[in-house]
Amino acid sequence: MRQRWGLVLLLPWLLGFDGSRAREALDLALHNLYGSDVLAGVELTTEENERNSSEATFAFGRKRKGDEVRTLVYTGDGRRNAPRALLFQRAGERDRIFVTTGGHAGVRPMSAGKYAWPLFGSEFSYDDFRAHTADEYRIEVLGIDPVQDERCIVLRLRPFTGPYRMKLVWLSTERPSILRTDYFDERGLFKRYRAHPKDIVQRYQWWVPMRDEMLDLRTGRRTVRRIRNILVDMEVPDELFTLTQLARGRMPSF
Repeated sequence: MRQRWGLVLLLPWLLGFDGSRAREALDLALHNLYGSDVLAGVELTTEENERNSSEATFAFGRKRKGDEVRTLVYTGDGRRNAPRALLFQRAGERDRIFVTTGGHAGVRPMSAGKYAWPLFGSEFSYDDFRAHTADEYRIEVLGIDPVQDERCIVLRLRPFTGPYRMKLVWLSTERPSILRTDYFDERGLFKRYRAHPKDIVQRYQWWVPMRDEMLDLRTGRRTVRRIRNILVDMEVPDELFTLTQLARGRMPSF
């Protein structure tokens, strides 16, 4: 309830279209997405057309250690020989990524590049999984536009780095959640993220999209992401987010 009252207090200046306050609202939504410690079982279904689709399952984790954010991805069923990756992020520094294919291959560093490569052949890119803050963008308030009857502020974001030239973000005024994002590259609009309000649930003080999707507007390919099980905050163990544990492999059941 404390979180909900906080949002009520935010509403008067959210609707006033003040730039600095819009930045605070965006930071609140991004903190809601990336500020919690999380361990989740995720399913991705990528649809080429009505007849062709592919699926991927993986475990996704995030842990904040001081001013560093660590992100973990285990593919498949979490067996020792399953491919996995551990990402280290610090503000103002390059991401550091370590990967292993399991077995005797060991752990090796990997270049993050411009964060554009897709995860598991889906429409979600590496940049869509890493943590973000409002400081990474120039922000402009465009107005009010509802998504599925939920009132939203529309923001134009121009990233300082990364694969996108611009983003348009629909930010809910009822909770700290992003319900839609349009992505632009040098050629224009090419990708769209959507989360339905009914699929966003509250876990303690955090609001989590249990189902969302990414659509490639040029090819028509659509990836649906579903969270099947999730731990938040205190239950997420520290020891998973180390290179030693990455090399050892097997993720515990949760």
